[in-house]
Amino acid sequence: MRHTRLAAPAACVCATALALALSGCSVTEKLTTGLKVKHAFEKLGEQPTASVLVTVDGDRADSAAFLRAAGAPGGPGTRRAADLLSRGELAFAVGSDREETPLRDLNRSERLRFATAVNFGGKDVLAAKSVEEKLYVRVDLRSLAAQTNGSAKDRRRAKKIVALADDLPLTLRSAKDALKGKWVEVDPESFDDFARAAQEITRGEKKSIRGNRQASAALRGDERTSEQVGRATGAGRALNGESEREFLDGLEKTLGRHAEFRKAGERGGAEHVTVTVPAREAAPDLSRALAALGAHIDPDQVPEKQLRADLQIRRGQLTGLTVDLGQFVPEDGGKRVHLPLRMVFGGGDAVTVEAPDGARELQPQDLLAAVMYGALGTRGL
Repeated sequence: MRHTRLAAPAACVCATALALALSGCSVTEKLTTGLKVKHAFEKLGEQPTASVLVTVDGDRADSAAFLRAAGAPGGPGTRRAADLLSRGELAFAVGSDREETPLRDLNRSERLRFATAVNFGGKDVLAAKSVEEKLYVRVDLRSLAAQTNGSAKDRRRAKKIVALADDLPLTLRSAKDALKGKWVEVDPESFDDFARAAQEITRGEKKSIRGNRQASAALRGDERTSEQVGRATGAGRALNGESEREFLDGLEKTLGRHAEFRKAGERGGAEHVTVTVPAREAAPDLSRALAALGAHIDPDQVPEKQLRADLQIRRGQLTGLTVDLGQFVPEDGGKRVHLPLRMVFGGGDAVTVEAPDGARELQPQDLLAAVMYGALGTRGL
């Protein structure tokens, strides 16, 4: 399995600082602001861990307006998505595998620890860590159903699945831990193998059951399941760090070629710097960078406008970034949409990059066996 290599934020900012000398306000101000931003990024690297907390600064109505402007249909589905967007909180962190070694002292061949977690106003419902060649995951099914406003049926099912863990045999201890929301160790490559095997099985069955309407319906369900497993394992592959490195390298090129920085005064005890990027011009480079994370934007659909973001610097360190997502969508019913996305940077306090104690290794076959145990037993899963 490949591992995270340290991207070079300092190099990114250096390239951007050089670009500042070509446009905008006075050369002196551009160089001063560029150096300040450069040092703000470098200060993050003086610590052995760095984290970012991502939220939107808006209520359900603001989120719903943004989703409608982005093309989502009206109705309960969009309202529910807007509620989750307004309450969602994503945290992730990187850290050195060498204890107490500052991030800036690592070379590109050394891996980083990586951790991420998400919640919707309560305790974390999903979490993952990549630490010293091992990948750990945790899912709290009952909290997930509750925080995502699941139906009564969804909540009952989550409760039954968690209760099932108490009845599982000792041979399925790792599955028991997973169902109870404990940390388990997983091998993304084995999950990939399982997804490919499931797809091969369904493809083979497809030839033998053509014409059987009931079996074909079941097959389509199996195919959807295997596709979902494939997408999930794609997220697991992202934790090996290579895709993050490719994204950061691409972002470095995008900022170096297109971004401009300008002082924006002091507010709330922080120095503010405005970052401006020409959307249409930067879209091809940004699209290539996002492709490493599995995201996609069509450069031809990006409007010809200037996109702006606000950087916050405290005591010489980058502490925040805010970008209005409304810049990326048309007006909603003639009204301009505003939905600020906030990123708060820190020293790794949002989530820890330490390996969880006592995590058992989970095989995909064990999880399937647990589900089958419940389906064939008396709990009616």
